[in-house]
Amino acid sequence: MKKTQNGQEQMPRQRNANSSAAGRTTGNAVQQNASQRQMQSGPQQPQRTAQMMSRQQGQRTAQQVQRTSQRPVQRTYRSQQRQAPAYAKKPVQKTAAPSYNFIKPLMIAVTALLVILAGVRGYLFFKDENGLLKNEVTIEAGSAKPELSMFFEQEPAIPGLVSSNLDFDSVNTALPQTINFNISIYGKNNACKLIIADTVPPAGTGIAQSIFACDALPDAAGCVTGIDDITDVTVTWKDVPDMSSGGSFIVSALLTDGCGNETVVGVPFEVTKDSSAPVIEGAQDLQYYIGDTVSYRNGISVTDDYDTAPSLEINTDNVILTEEGTYEVVYTARDFSGNEASETVSIKVEKKPEGYVEPEVVYAAAKEILDEITEPGMTEEEIALQIVWWCRYNIHFILRTYSNSWTEAAYNAFKTRTGNCFSTAYAVKALLDVAGIENMIIERYPYETATHFWNYVKLDGQWYHCDATWREGYDSYFFMYTTKELLDFWQGGWNGFQFKQDKFPESATKSVQSRIDYKNHTFKDE
Repeated sequence: MKKTQNGQEQMPRQRNANSSAAGRTTGNAVQQNASQRQMQSGPQQPQRTAQMMSRQQGQRTAQQVQRTSQRPVQRTYRSQQRQAPAYAKKPVQKTAAPSYNFIKPLMIAVTALLVILAGVRGYLFFKDENGLLKNEVTIEAGSAKPELSMFFEQEPAIPGLVSSNLDFDSVNTALPQTINFNISIYGKNNACKLIIADTVPPAGTGIAQSIFACDALPDAAGCVTGIDDITDVTVTWKDVPDMSSGGSFIVSALLTDGCGNETVVGVPFEVTKDSSAPVIEGAQDLQYYIGDTVSYRNGISVTDDYDTAPSLEINTDNVILTEEGTYEVVYTARDFSGNEASETVSIKVEKKPEGYVEPEVVYAAAKEILDEITEPGMTEEEIALQIVWWCRYNIHFILRTYSNSWTEAAYNAFKTRTGNCFSTAYAVKALLDVAGIENMIIERYPYETATHFWNYVKLDGQWYHCDATWREGYDSYFFMYTTKELLDFWQGGWNGFQFKQDKFPESATKSVQSRIDYKNHTFKDE
């Protein structure tokens, strides 16, 4: 305890927590006044003075509390505060007025949290919905029309808010292509791609082929049939074996479509090795008069076992048609395999004899007769029949004639209506030449007592024997005989139609005699 200046002990001051600043100030003043009075009264009355001061202090403190509750609390500075007397009651605790300023920030925080939660949930929803989208879809070319649903793993939650700028119905699935477009999902555009791919290789079937070893391979496209693909297909040969020796082979044809898909198709090949040379027929020695026109090709035919049109070359380099003499003419035939054959004949060049008739004169006379015995629209067979018939019954046979050339013999036959087998055969020839019918002269070989001539005529694509010469004891003629039929004809114990068969084209083998009406020189109705 502290002592005063006069030596008295003073009770320590206690702060009243429940009092206001003003109360504390008033209490301090009262306490000071009491101390002064105590000092004045002296030390004889300490107890009484203390009791009186305590009662007064209590009364004043109650009044101060009452006043303090009725007016605003005033803040005092620390320098103004005073210690309450030690005997003072426990100060009244200060009670702060309730405040509601935290509600608005709390509401803002809650709202922000709700917005964040909604945003997160929306983000996750859109992320899940967009996760259903397939940005690229590939379909096979030629398949059914594509649909929007093909681009989703499953149907979106709100299908009505999903759209595309691609008209799927207008897509041509037969055309391999890549189509870029957009799919909108709840307002967000997504770049997408539709790929129409052709991954199916083309199909086809090989067509069996027959060729010769010397032939080039035919076009591959013509050796494959049933080609099936949605795009254009090219066909080329692949891995071609050596077929020069002939035999059976399978050649690979490569089918490639427009997208690069490939298929190998086997094409069977039967390859023939041609080693046979063509045959030259009708090559005979020729007679030529200086100043005439010579035909080396007339009566010549070339055949081959495989080549239907072998080539024929005639070499006359050594022939001098302006000088008398005998010269060589070389015929060379060649087939498509390169096989060749040659025949050599001689041509005798002479001056025109006395009484010689130019070929043009003979043909002019033949044309007059041909116009009389034929009509427009006749076939070659019908024209040839009229020619042979007319010569048989209008050229009367005489054993000996005086002619130095075939032209003179034929011309005399036309003018005198007489002649032997030589005259008659060349008269038929002149008429056939004017009619444009291919023909040649055959001479009997070998012969014993006399020679004989007749005509070999090509009708309807085949060669036939015709003979218009009068024959004793046989009141008819030969028309379109096959070689077999001619050699089988016997009269008076002999035939007389032997000849060098290897020098002439092979004749027809099927008989047409049943069609011929010899009496009326027409063809029978079939």
